[in-house]
This record gives sequence, structure tokens and C-alpha cells, in this order.
Amino acid sequence: MKPLLRRFVVTLGVVASVGVIALAWFAMIAEPCEYTPLYDRPSPTDRYVAELYQADCGMMSHSLMLFVRDRSALSFSLGARPPGAVVAVDQDLGPFDDVIWEGETRLVIEYSSNLHAPELTRREWGGVRIEARHVEPTR
Repeated sequence: MKPLLRRFVVTLGVVASVGVIALAWFAMIAEPCEYTPLYDRPSPTDRYVAELYQADCGMMSHSLMLFVRDRSALSFSLGARPPGAVVAVDQDLGPFDDVIWEGETRLVIEYSSNLHAPELTRREWGGVRIEARHVEPTR
């Protein structure tokens, strides 16, 4: 193989490899959902924060997602997803009536829906206990 042709083939291979890596990186960080913040609830000492987002993931796919994060820790998020850990999800956009802190390490999700409770993806995160509590609807 001639030296010029060899350089061309090697350069083409390097460029193609870099292109594949770049495409994989963009595919990894591409988030199909768009998150809209609804409200946040800081803990009594302001160390933790619980944030409720509405996730719009395309046609007919909406949900509420509750994230908890430690404000004193470094936050890193890929793409459009909010930082923190998902602790509760609801597909019906309804049962989150309120999110309250009872002390520094207990997060309570209050709901009044008679149909179902929000789906807890975690019961504990970073020393914070998470629980769902049914409350009677107020009129």
C-alpha cells in the first residue's frame, strides 16, 4: 500500500471513530422529556430540597416527578433532566397535594386521591426517609 493511501485510510478511520463517539455521546445526553418545575420545598435547615416537576415526554405521555437533592453536594445532570434523585412518580397528574418536611430527615408526600398513592421509587435517599400519607380532601 502506498504511503499516501495508508495515511488517508488511517485518517479516515480516526475521523470515523471520533464521529461514532460524538454521536454516542449526544445520544446518551439527549433526553426525550421536557421538565417544567412546579414547586420546590426546602428542608428546615435548607440542606435538602424536594422539587416537583412535570415531565412531558411526547404524545400523551405526561407525569409528575418528585426529585430530592442535597444542596450542599455538587449537582451534575446530563441533558435536560433535573439534578437529584427521583423519589416519586405519578402518571395521572393528580395525587401530589403537598410535599412537606417533618424535621430535617423525613419527607412526607400528602395525597387525597382515593384511586391510588403516588409510586415511590425510593423510601430513603441520603438519610432522608420518604413516605406517602393519605389526607382527606378539603372543601
